[in-house]
Amino acid sequence: MKFPHVILALILSVAAAYATTSYVISKNSTNTPRRETAYERVMQTGTIRCGYLLYPKFVERDPNTNVLSGMWVDFMEEIGKQLGLKIEWTEEVGTANAFDGLKTGRYDMVCSALHQTPGRARVTEFTVPIIFMPTYAYVRADDTRFDNAYEKINDPSIRYAYLDGEFSQSLKAEKFPKAQSVSLPNLTDPSQVLLQVAMGKADISATEPSTAEPFLLHNPGKLKRVAGPALRKQATGFDVGVGEEALLNMLNTTIQAMLASGTVEKIADKYTTAPGQFFLPAEPWGASSQPIGEHSGDK
Repeated sequence: MKFPHVILALILSVAAAYATTSYVISKNSTNTPRRETAYERVMQTGTIRCGYLLYPKFVERDPNTNVLSGMWVDFMEEIGKQLGLKIEWTEEVGTANAFDGLKTGRYDMVCSALHQTPGRARVTEFTVPIIFMPTYAYVRADDTRFDNAYEKINDPSIRYAYLDGEFSQSLKAEKFPKAQSVSLPNLTDPSQVLLQVAMGKADISATEPSTAEPFLLHNPGKLKRVAGPALRKQATGFDVGVGEEALLNMLNTTIQAMLASGTVEKIADKYTTAPGQFFLPAEPWGASSQPIGEHSGDK
């Protein structure tokens, strides 16, 4: 009777194949290297590598020396000082691709604080809010259509200008979806968006006073702020890669200490030309509270 021997041989063959497959899977899973976290890299090198966006007043580059300056530069240098870490300004990015380098490890964080939006929260993790920034609508100086009537912006005949990937694009999608889009590439100077309105290529744009005021100063009589309250007071924070809890915790602890000590207000006040450009988070953080610069004369 040879039949049982055939069955036995088949069973042994299947068992051997299973054992070999299990060994290969086990061997491969054991030898798969674990990716180094940004926190581990920072602590090993003593350096935070920054991706950054060039934006007037916040991060500016001297054309002669290539040295960076601005409010976010001051914030990050202070964070580095308090943590005993060096800040390296590694790569310029735009609002549309700022988070790509976090995934690939080209830099450890985005060191230009961005508006915290649900869409961005899908691809990055934000620190606690550092400051809140109001956004207003701007039109040509002789345009009164939208004064205290923001709902009139939401019309197919209205042309709304914004930078790709920037907060004003999200604001348009939320509040004025029917308006036409006049979009500019995300690495364009923000003043070019306001220029679209001044030149009649768009009817309206939305941005922060800290961005609009230099344009208004250098182009008198061209644009004005639409009468009415801020369209939004939006929290801003730095960004780290998804899952970087240790780095995020270290940054949050430092930012909270800077808020409690008055360091955040001191730095922001340096760049405030009028009350209402920036607002401090309420303690410990959350809804915006007193405008920065409103009581700077008492110091």
